[in-house]
Amino acid sequence: MRLKDRIAIVTGGGGGIGRAMCLVFAREGAHIVIAEHNPKTAEAVAEEVKALGRRSLAIPTDVSNGESVQSMVNQTLEMFGRIDILVNNAGIFSYTRIEDCTVEEWDRMMAVNLRGPFLCSQAVMETMKKQKFGRIINFGSLAGQVGGLVASAPYSASKAGVMCLTKSLANALGKYGVTVNSIAPGVINTDMTKHHPDMTDKIPLGRKAEPEEAANVALFLASEEGRYLTGVTIDVNGGMRMA
Repeated sequence: MRLKDRIAIVTGGGGGIGRAMCLVFAREGAHIVIAEHNPKTAEAVAEEVKALGRRSLAIPTDVSNGESVQSMVNQTLEMFGRIDILVNNAGIFSYTRIEDCTVEEWDRMMAVNLRGPFLCSQAVMETMKKQKFGRIINFGSLAGQVGGLVASAPYSASKAGVMCLTKSLANALGKYGVTVNSIAPGVINTDMTKHHPDMTDKIPLGRKAEPEEAANVALFLASEEGRYLTGVTIDVNGGMRMA
């Protein structure tokens, strides 16, 4: 029970890596808030969490909207009284070639993938500072490190921004006992990557990762085992990038 009675917010928790984290955290004792734009998938995961004997709250949330984010945080505090863990997982993806990318697509990608983690982190900061404890875990990407192997330029740039934001937050919050780290997945077996070209020949381990394999890294960062890591990005890519 590495997260016994911790309160965790997981954005984009209705599917893929987000759902896996909700269930992995719940099995380790955490109560889960699913901040998700799709209320049906959020409620479904909330029921799975409750079936594991934990409390859960599904909150429809647009992470790119400050009022929506603040409402989600307020509802979490009203129900649980504290926030121990924030996982900034919500994100959108595209394959658009840079010459075909519109300003609208660029802005939308930045709004969800980069503004979202900024707004959510900013909204929980004061609570975590008062508690003298907190874990913020952001999701970057291999694409944000290499410019995108198949991912679009705006996606790649937004994820690079997330990994830099991680360092800024870590510097600001370390003295309050709050750690901030990021995870950079490669190709994970989720709906987001189902249209990816086959890239297993570029993966030394020879396969896509399962969502739980990324979720277990998040569990490490959220637990006491990860308490002395902050400002770092952990690659979960099967060896696609070694540097």
